Amino acid sequence: MFARCAALVALLVGSVACSSATGTTGLGSNALGPPLGTSAEVAAWVEEKTGQCDEVASRSIEEFADFVGPLRAKLYAPYVVEWSTCQAGPYERLGLVVFQREKLADFQRAWQGALSSGEVSDNPDFGFGNGFALSGTLGLELLGLHELRCTPVGPDDEVGHTVPAEAQGCVYTQKPGHHH
Repeated sequence: MFARCAALVALLVGSVACSSATGTTGLGSNALGPPLGTSAEVAAWVEEKTGQCDEVASRSIEEFADFVGPLRAKLYAPYVVEWSTCQAGPYERLGLVVFQREKLADFQRAWQGALSSGEVSDNPDFGFGNGFALSGTLGLELLGLHELRCTPVGPDDEVGHTVPAEAQGCVYTQKPGHHH
């Protein structure tokens, strides 16, 4: 247990050092933890955090459409670099999605447009980290992941930690008490 915690601390410290060296602003996804740029890195991160990420399998963009459905694939897929799945916790197939970092604002604006047109009625249903996301939301806030909200935060919404997203009008939020 101590070794696992020490390894996680080393990973986080190294990630912060690398982020600082590359001149990140600390805004948007850069404020959401270590930057992960491949689905293999995301799988290793999930394994490190949970002790689970079994049967990692690289997937095609066609499989992505089957996984998230045609509407969500239309909104997510143009901005996805790669994705894989693994088995972790309650998820038989947890999606490990890596986004094109330079197109995160475009993704968020596309989602806002879909909301405005009535094509979708809610926010993206992934848990977001720095340049990546995991499908589903059950328990993902315990990993320090955030929801991406492109709808206004209502007075009755439980919102804790909030970070401005890349597109104006969107924010990354985390339930109260789960800020990591």
